[in-house]
Amino acid sequence: MKAKNSTEIFNLMDTNGRRDDVINALQGYITILDEIINTKHMKWKSLPESTAQFQFYEQALQLSPDVFRVHKNYDDVIDKLEEASELKEAIEAGNTDWLQEHQIEYTDIFRKIDNGIEDRARHYTSNLVKLGFTDADRNVSAAGDTLLGKTEIVKDELEKLLPVNDVNIIYLRQLLKLRIFTKEGTAYYAPFCMAVYVLLKRKRLSQSAFAEIVQSQNPYRLINDLDTYIDEYTEGQCLEDLAIEIPEELKTPDQMPEETFRKMFPNRKTASSVDKYYAFYMKLRALYQNRTQDCLDALLSVCEDNSEILNKAFGSGRSIFSVRRGERPDVAHFLETEDAELFSENMNERLFRRFALSKYADELREKSDTTRRIFKATGIISFANGYAELASRELCECIFDSNVLKRMAMGQMENDPNALYNSYETYEGKNGTFFCDIQSMEIILNYSKRVSKEIIEDVRKTFEGASIADIYRAIRKKRWEEFVSYVDLHYPEERVRELLALFSDRTNDSRIKQEVNPEATVPTIYEYIVGLAWYYFSGKSINILEAYQLTLSADFEPITHAGGGAGDIVIRKDSKCEDSDQVIMLEATLMNANSQKRGEWEPVLRHSVNLKIEEEKAGTGRKVTTFFIADSFDCNTINIWKAVSSVPLQSSADKDKFTDHVIIMPVSHSELGDLIDQKSRYREIIDEVRALFDVGDTDFDMEWREKFIREVL
Repeated sequence: MKAKNSTEIFNLMDTNGRRDDVINALQGYITILDEIINTKHMKWKSLPESTAQFQFYEQALQLSPDVFRVHKNYDDVIDKLEEASELKEAIEAGNTDWLQEHQIEYTDIFRKIDNGIEDRARHYTSNLVKLGFTDADRNVSAAGDTLLGKTEIVKDELEKLLPVNDVNIIYLRQLLKLRIFTKEGTAYYAPFCMAVYVLLKRKRLSQSAFAEIVQSQNPYRLINDLDTYIDEYTEGQCLEDLAIEIPEELKTPDQMPEETFRKMFPNRKTASSVDKYYAFYMKLRALYQNRTQDCLDALLSVCEDNSEILNKAFGSGRSIFSVRRGERPDVAHFLETEDAELFSENMNERLFRRFALSKYADELREKSDTTRRIFKATGIISFANGYAELASRELCECIFDSNVLKRMAMGQMENDPNALYNSYETYEGKNGTFFCDIQSMEIILNYSKRVSKEIIEDVRKTFEGASIADIYRAIRKKRWEEFVSYVDLHYPEERVRELLALFSDRTNDSRIKQEVNPEATVPTIYEYIVGLAWYYFSGKSINILEAYQLTLSADFEPITHAGGGAGDIVIRKDSKCEDSDQVIMLEATLMNANSQKRGEWEPVLRHSVNLKIEEEKAGTGRKVTTFFIADSFDCNTINIWKAVSSVPLQSSADKDKFTDHVIIMPVSHSELGDLIDQKSRYREIIDEVRALFDVGDTDFDMEWREKFIREVL
């Protein structure tokens, strides 16, 4: 990624594609792109050369209807296509020959598609390019294949120690490689390397100070004494240090003509805001020229009436003046305590500087919010309680060499010690470059085998000489204990029950996101809460943290759910992080009873069969039981799950392998909430469920499930 100039703030997610659930968005976008480019073999071109960008946008709308509620340009185009049936058929069929032959006839529609639909597809997918998951031509990279689950993640010895999952590792690798370059591609800035280095030095920072240090850096402005800068950094310093170039026409004590003011103080989103800026300016001028109480009162009234707009434009989000709402100090006192230059002959310059700084601060906040969300996906930076700090700090201090990170944080490409990528052209932009390829953390950090061994030895010393296997268990045990404390504090039994009940009404989706994590989708949150409910049902006897296929942040927030290759929750360990004598799989869905037939029957059965065969092949002797959790079920779903236990079933992973007596028990989430009260009978109820699926009966009882649930509850 390249920056244009020294004042540009880097951006990991384009404005038109920015949303709260950024990791879920990236996963969805790359899945759509993979289907269009690799399955349908389409070129990433606009109409009439290809329908790829048009199709991408349509699928993005379908994937996230709750995010893309308003899409007027798309709706207008669809209306026009209804009137042009041949064009509509050609687009739907991907008939590019016809489209190119008739493009002159539909110039206006093509232009509207390019400016209102395809440009958005380019914006959304540019976020994948920025993180190296695709190249500039939107071909999925080797790194992108790992995110899609097409390529298995092979962790190095250091990565194995980190208590994070595969998706966390994928983002950790890509962010460690991420660099912002100058236009020439000679100098660079690596924001995530800077982030980890800052947290190694400062240990704990407010989120605001952390964001300012990381987000405000630029490859054009390399810091000479980085250690001093970090050690002495105070919140807001990046704004004080920012150089603002004042336009010549503002270097005058005279009042600006309204036309000049509107040109110098624009607002692209709402033109009416500029009217309020100008009214504020005129009240400033009035007080400057006539220092009377009436002029001051009029100025303060304008500020109070438009406080949100004016504070954002001229106060970097804070109050422009120190006066409280409703207060009316005398003029002399006011002028003594406020910014004197706002009421001097330098007023125009001072106001412009305030406007430029406020705009910069607003942009910094907006872009750093997205950066924080993406950094969360690594699982190694905690953002709890308004602070940023490293999770598993003792381990991170061993694994991350601060000198290496300092060198990687900013520098010149020709001075890079790794000859594999000593130029911009070999670093990013195309498939096969360093950024787009798969490298483990040891390679990214340029650790030799000797260095890696020394790090492992440091880890052993930190953990009192334990073996690596013991260290692995100790780290995960500590992580489990932290999770238990987090759940006890944030998700006690009663709150989990209340949250479960909300999922029965999809109008509660916004409330659910706000109460759990706005950055996750509701289906992701559903899996998370179902897991917590099962944890309580088990009497806290299971290790639900290890069972989740979800990707969690360092603060145990759900970020994104598992792909389609495995069950949602697979419980193999007890609360002591030790292997259990049975395996429980939970498949959770928010699909209604009718949709379950199309969307869940096959994957739930496939996951259940494959898991049972996997256990049998490994000779663990563990019993496998699947529970299908949803709001409600239709009769066919209930009885099909009962019936499949009586027939042999084939593995989808190994066609030579078969199993029988596959148990899939439907349980509604309201019933799961009630089962929490039966925690003392957890093992007994599991055994009773298994007994339900004995295949000796010849008469099928259509009410088998209802009778059992009534008996249990």
